Amino acid sequence: MLVKFLSFIASFLMLFEFLFPAQVQKKESPEVLKEPQPEYNANRSFDKIEGADGAVFYIERPAGELDEISVSAFGMSPERKDNFQELKAALNYCKNHPNTKLKFESGTYYLDNKEALPLIDFENIFIDGAGATLMFSNVVTAMVFRGCDCVEINNLKIDWDWEKLPLSDIAVVRNADSKKGTLDFVFPEKEEIDENMIISAVSQCDPETLTYGAKYSNKEVYVYQDPSMIKSVTKTDKNVLHIEHNGCFKSFKDGDTFILRHYVYDSSVAQIQGESRNITFDGVTVYGYPGSGFVATQKASHFQIINSYIGSDPEKKDRHTSLGADAIHIANSDGCFNISGCDISGQGDDALNVHDGLGVVKSVDGNKIQLTANAVYLREGDVLKFRDEKFNETDISAEISSLQNHSGEQYYDITFTEDVSGRLSTGFIAYNTSCCSENYVIRDNYIHENRARGFLLQSSNGLCENNKFYKTEMQAIKIVMDITHGLWYEGTGVDRLIVRNNEFDMCDYIALGEVITIGSNIDGDEAVSMPFTNIEITDNTFTNLSERVLNANNVNGLVFTSNTIDAGKTMPKGLSSARAYFGRYCDNITFENNEWQNCLAGETAKAKKPSLWARINNACEG
Repeated sequence: MLVKFLSFIASFLMLFEFLFPAQVQKKESPEVLKEPQPEYNANRSFDKIEGADGAVFYIERPAGELDEISVSAFGMSPERKDNFQELKAALNYCKNHPNTKLKFESGTYYLDNKEALPLIDFENIFIDGAGATLMFSNVVTAMVFRGCDCVEINNLKIDWDWEKLPLSDIAVVRNADSKKGTLDFVFPEKEEIDENMIISAVSQCDPETLTYGAKYSNKEVYVYQDPSMIKSVTKTDKNVLHIEHNGCFKSFKDGDTFILRHYVYDSSVAQIQGESRNITFDGVTVYGYPGSGFVATQKASHFQIINSYIGSDPEKKDRHTSLGADAIHIANSDGCFNISGCDISGQGDDALNVHDGLGVVKSVDGNKIQLTANAVYLREGDVLKFRDEKFNETDISAEISSLQNHSGEQYYDITFTEDVSGRLSTGFIAYNTSCCSENYVIRDNYIHENRARGFLLQSSNGLCENNKFYKTEMQAIKIVMDITHGLWYEGTGVDRLIVRNNEFDMCDYIALGEVITIGSNIDGDEAVSMPFTNIEITDNTFTNLSERVLNANNVNGLVFTSNTIDAGKTMPKGLSSARAYFGRYCDNITFENNEWQNCLAGETAKAKKPSLWARINNACEG
């Protein structure tokens, strides 16, 4: 009854719509990408990828009559204690012999990897893992692709030697004293622990399943960001550490259970760099690594991760972390990628983060600027485009003539081909127009029981469909532009993103706010613009929510229709009713024809602006 009454009020207010500010004009998206089919090549096949609104691109794969050679020809053997130099020799052979199939025999190959395995200038190379396992044990990136075209890694397992260096441990709090700044970590799965263990991050977990995320609770400390927060560590029993801290663990209570990670962003499984293209990982398994999984950057394009598994080895019940950080991280690429048919869980950060990097102008002097940034890809000749400090569009752009990277201090000295003083100001936000991580498909994946978010979708022309999200610690999907000085500068805006036919179950398990977020952050403030346009969220199913289904801001053109939302019957008292909230900078919102189950009576969609509230609720059903 209350819903009908509120809808009546909204309808009544719409009779006086002339009193409301006019709607912002909806942005028209450019034409979708329609790549031509690749020309015939006897040594290549291709996958046709059909994306958002009929977009088409192709990812080529090695095929045909390839010259086959076994890794055993280079001395590799499961009997060897170290196969690293032998595998390097095999990869060097591939570099010098295009159209090669490098084949493993089954077994586990140990690698004493002091450096990354080089996959440099490969052309038409197929690596057949045949179910073999590469066992790594040193904290460096496993493999780097650079300048490659048409490479596939198939049916290969990547694992980490936990006996030498465990990735994480379960720690239970005892004897917590917030006033004294002390507590004990008990390690119930260990008979003996190392007093000098690395403590990088401590994240609360479910005490029953020992997976990331405690229900409606979020206790976490990233120690590696400031190691001085731990004053002392003393081993008081075989599996007990007594911690003296500076108050960072003051919220920890006796009985709280944590996954204590020893590594976070320390390395990665695979780096796809140097404008590599047509790279495929098919049927690849990653059981563990001390850092990220797959990282694509430096204008890499046309790559895919399909039919693959990233998660702890199900036969090893005492392993509760697969990766220290993101499973897949794509930044400053040239896009055209496909993530499909994958099972991703247990990683210490997001399942997928796709974005391009930002920088903030630190100073301006003639044709020179200092740019604060830590994740941009810049070269001489690239053109930077600028927005103001509130992320409003400007007509300012400039070509780089020279630059110097001060990576330790997170800034660049940049010289342009023209004077920019008088046009640029301190605080303006820059991005590189030569990098564009757009045009992508994310389909038929299972994302579950990981720390942080499912997908961070911060680039345009994306299709996210038929995925299942289960028990993600935070939001299942986050569409953002996010600047937090000293940590990250990412997300240039999104146009044309379709999120459809997905299942979301028990997502935002810690009750951070909502299942899907659209919005911005500039050091705690919101942008005053609308960099997100033409977003469609349709035909999805949301079940067992902790709070809202959607929180949207900074968006012009959002369709949220034909979704089924069942809040469940276990929502914590006092939290929201699984409806949606719209911030100040929203327009052209379509919010209708959704089915709501087990939601609190009387709750309609909320909006910061009365005019938007009336427009939405005029069509909002109960």
